[in-house]
Amino acid sequence: MIYPATYDIVVLQNATWKNQFRATENQKQTTIDISGSTFTTVCHGLSAGQKVVFAGGAFPCGMTDNTVYYVIASGLTNDSFKVSTTSGGTSLALSCTASGTHYVSTPINLSGYTIDADIKSILNNSYVSTFSTSLVDEENGLFQLQLSPATTSGFQSGQFGYDVSLTSSGGERYYWLTGTITVQSTYSRN
Repeated sequence: MIYPATYDIVVLQNATWKNQFRATENQKQTTIDISGSTFTTVCHGLSAGQKVVFAGGAFPCGMTDNTVYYVIASGLTNDSFKVSTTSGGTSLALSCTASGTHYVSTPINLSGYTIDADIKSILNNSYVSTFSTSLVDEENGLFQLQLSPATTSGFQSGQFGYDVSLTSSGGERYYWLTGTITVQSTYSRN
């Protein structure tokens, strides 16, 4: 199952806005043991070679959020695992400290999916515009949303709603991302 995420954005009139997102599923909370470079997630269900992505609080040195890592066989138990930056590689060495709540999930292979992202009025649900969408790394769930200056120049200041749907080649449609768009006026619209 694909779990929806929420992400609110700010767009300036007559400006480009773009961002990349990674579609993931099976999100679970995890704790990080810096000294052993180990992650603990009760009944994680992961296997050696499986791709994972982390999100959440401040990460330790040596680790980046929204990056694909690979579970390795070393240290793999029902509740603990280690990761590498490459498939079959060595354990990622962590240092410094981590803070906040962290999550681990698996990236969704978006091969064969289409992406649709529409913007609507919050007041009356009328259509406003559509994002340009592109698959950046479909195998690892990475896609991009973009609004061009030609599109944003027509926006009135205020708040709008948007959603992003992912549709599989078999016709299954998932609403993966939703949020509000706050459009801010600019003073030089030329």
